[in-house]
Amino acid sequence: MMQSQGQLQGVQLWPSMIFFRSWAEYEVYKDSLVRSIQSLKIKQTEMIESRIATSAKPSDGLYEGNFDLFRSDLPDLSVLVEFIRSSLKLAVSVAHGQAIQPQELTVNFVDSWYHVSTSGGFHDAHWHQNCSWCGIFYLEIGDYQLSNSSAPNGGSRFYSPIPLGGVYKDAGNRYMHPYYDPELQSGMLLIFPSHLLHSGLPYFGNTERIVIAFNAQVHVKSQTRSS
Repeated sequence: MMQSQGQLQGVQLWPSMIFFRSWAEYEVYKDSLVRSIQSLKIKQTEMIESRIATSAKPSDGLYEGNFDLFRSDLPDLSVLVEFIRSSLKLAVSVAHGQAIQPQELTVNFVDSWYHVSTSGGFHDAHWHQNCSWCGIFYLEIGDYQLSNSSAPNGGSRFYSPIPLGGVYKDAGNRYMHPYYDPELQSGMLLIFPSHLLHSGLPYFGNTERIVIAFNAQVHVKSQTRSS
């Protein structure tokens, strides 16, 4: 990079962008989707039906379905999936500085599932594999509460992928926060890159916390026939 004498220049490297979007039709489809997820939960023969990463999840307080939710025929689920698909295309376009337009992209949801948390439900810190982007749709946040003094009840926590100067901390690298707790609300979609370590913090409440999650691969249409 050529620099003019005496001028300070900087370039941002390896950004980790997280995207948020509220679903405008949430109130229209909420009740139908909640009933559908609850009906699947009732049919489960074991708490973690997927049997994936069971050591990172509690033996009680968390229901997890199989990882093929988006391929089911639940009422109104296809409407939510299309909202997620279009939102992910927009996010990828923004991440590339609009060098790729949303209409040029195709999305393949390789995994999709639900979590229903009752008192004590959590998911320990983890990454997602075989995908470039992941997301969580907060169908019902229950008694979630963001706190300035303690871990949020039922929050989603994201951890910095960059070591803080070999774990040395001072005013010089204070901007590199070790973790991030986004403020959540029902009807919100959160999209994040798969390399981010994250966790579902313990949830305690009288109302079930219901989320729908996914892993996705995104390609330029000329490179793949995925849809």
